[in-house]
Amino acid sequence: MKLAAFLHDLHFATEKVRPPDLEVNWDDAPLPYKLYKDLPAVTLPGEVALSLTGEQITGEPSLVQLGSMLYYAYGLTKVSQMAFGQGALEEESFFVQSYRRAIPSGGALYPNEVYLYLKLSYLTQGVYHYDVAHHRLVLLREGDFADYVTSSLGQRLALRDCFGVVFVSTYFWKNAFKYDLFSYRLQGLDTGVLLGQWLALANKYGIQASVHYLFLDRAVNGLLGLDGNEESVYAILPLALALNPQQTGETTADSALTLTESSADAQAPVSAEQLVQSLQPLSHRHQIGSNARKDYPLLRQMHQAALYESTDCFVRETVSERPFGAEKDGGKLRGKPGETEAEKDTLPALDFAEFCRSRSSPELDFVAGKLTREELETLVRRAYAALHYQHDLGHENNGCLAYYVCLHQVDEMEDGAYFCAPASGLLTQRRPGDQRAELQAGMTLDNVSLYQVPLCFHIAGESSHLLERWGYRGYRIQQMQAGIALHALLLAAFSCGLGGHPLLGYDVASSDEIYGLPQESKTCLIRVPVGFYRQRARLQGSLHG
Repeated sequence: MKLAAFLHDLHFATEKVRPPDLEVNWDDAPLPYKLYKDLPAVTLPGEVALSLTGEQITGEPSLVQLGSMLYYAYGLTKVSQMAFGQGALEEESFFVQSYRRAIPSGGALYPNEVYLYLKLSYLTQGVYHYDVAHHRLVLLREGDFADYVTSSLGQRLALRDCFGVVFVSTYFWKNAFKYDLFSYRLQGLDTGVLLGQWLALANKYGIQASVHYLFLDRAVNGLLGLDGNEESVYAILPLALALNPQQTGETTADSALTLTESSADAQAPVSAEQLVQSLQPLSHRHQIGSNARKDYPLLRQMHQAALYESTDCFVRETVSERPFGAEKDGGKLRGKPGETEAEKDTLPALDFAEFCRSRSSPELDFVAGKLTREELETLVRRAYAALHYQHDLGHENNGCLAYYVCLHQVDEMEDGAYFCAPASGLLTQRRPGDQRAELQAGMTLDNVSLYQVPLCFHIAGESSHLLERWGYRGYRIQQMQAGIALHALLLAAFSCGLGGHPLLGYDVASSDEIYGLPQESKTCLIRVPVGFYRQRARLQGSLHG
């Protein structure tokens, strides 16, 4: 199968990339976390902040603060056990137990791993792995690697003000064992959700973070000691303390993480091979479980096609983009022009720690309820606000992504399909009427009743998956961007007292037609029903230290 055909099937014909009769060997399932053996480790304090309201890091983060960040980013937060009935008798039921984290993941499989390069006075400077199972940092490589990381990023960022760099990797087998070839789509989305969590945490702690999608893959994997075919880094997030304009003489627009494209252009190109040759190879032992691993040549081919071997690959023409959907100015607008953002947002601020503890993904747990127009527009504005983050792609934030929504019984609004404007949060009607029957008919699983939710969101992006701009790396970039947008939407929904359930099992073509997206070369990337819900019956315990 050609790679372009594979990407088409990933999006429009998912039954071709994950056969419906696929038998999953749960007895040989991999662990949800990676475990290193016989390496020095730093146990993180069990003391974790119960609330992040007012939490600000103004100097070097303490070990307690670092532990709290990692816990809320990707730590194990709770253990959950649910019963599923297969018949009328109790003995015909079966139980499913899982360890949960603060963010959603496809099938709760969590295919990502977190690594950090840390420059802190109380830790040995070097590269660490976050051992989720034991809430500790495992030292993989000691030394100063600031110049190495800077070179891997194409000299576009100075790490002088950074106290740490986060590397988010994907361990392919952790969800491929269940989802087969379809795992390639899930891995990008899961990574994006984790990136969104890190960005939200950085915002709460008052530290600066930027997302880097463009880097020399083999060089970064070599630094961490990863086998690029088994596990590979997908994104890098430098973390820095916020600059104080009074002390530095810089304006508030300046950033400790400002990209330096002009200085990068003056540098000679660097290859991944050059950097890898400068390192001592690592050969640490680790385990992930699962003995009978299946090989996926197409996934390896897709992954290899997305890798960058030279910093020459980073040079792209800067694209000036209008906000996504702005070209379509027809339809009915809903909103009150002239209001300030403060006047529009009347809902209370969110305690992010409470979101991490209480977030859930309702399925058949949605219950009917009504929203007001102001609540909906506040939700949309809050979601869009989270998409304004610093990154290295050279265009306006996530200008290539937008939210669309089919709504039912929202006060002061007609039922219909709407485009959500990024700047104002106002909604423009694309198609009038109740869309629930068509949306429900396009579901491939009956795990959510769309008749029970007032809002059915779709996150949409370019149907070309950014391939013209970034090659095959564009697909995974778009999926990560969609994951960040998904995280922002779920966080905004939670702040409004609502829950959301991400869905990929739906007819993409019919959803695109509802909003008129094919005429704009756009497509729906993920569906997210949002509404009121009741708590599902489950035995659940917190793993908070």
